[in-house]
Amino acid sequence: MLRNLFLLFCITALTSCGSFDGAFMGGKNDPVVESANANTTEEELMEEIFNQINDIPFPKKAKLDILNSLIMGADEDWFGQLIFIAEESHSEAFAYWKEHMPDTGWFLIMEQQSKQDFLVYEKDNRVAIININPSKKGSTAVMAVGPRSGLN
Repeated sequence: MLRNLFLLFCITALTSCGSFDGAFMGGKNDPVVESANANTTEEELMEEIFNQINDIPFPKKAKLDILNSLIMGADEDWFGQLIFIAEESHSEAFAYWKEHMPDTGWFLIMEQQSKQDFLVYEKDNRVAIININPSKKGSTAVMAVGPRSGLN
């Protein structure tokens, strides 16, 4: 009896997973994806996102990987993960963010340049970690922004 219930549970779970459409991970019900499909160009969508998160500098030749990025909130209270694909080398992208992050109020905490470049910034009660990697056509950067831990 217990074995049959376990098998029924496993079959139900697998069937449910098989019909999942990815709605909360950039799936067809994602509002950003829906607006992109509603005659909105990729450039217009990127501009809309950049206007929503106005306290981060964006390299002019970088493209935002919209489907793999996650943004919650707006203005200076947003958090999430942005993924950039840049034409610049990883050292040029590193230099860009190192120069321009302080322009929007971010304070540099730590930097590391090697095969993977890291920049860590703090602003008010948030932290931004930028991980820049070389790619065949330039570089890829992952920027994670979130609340600073240890706050009461």
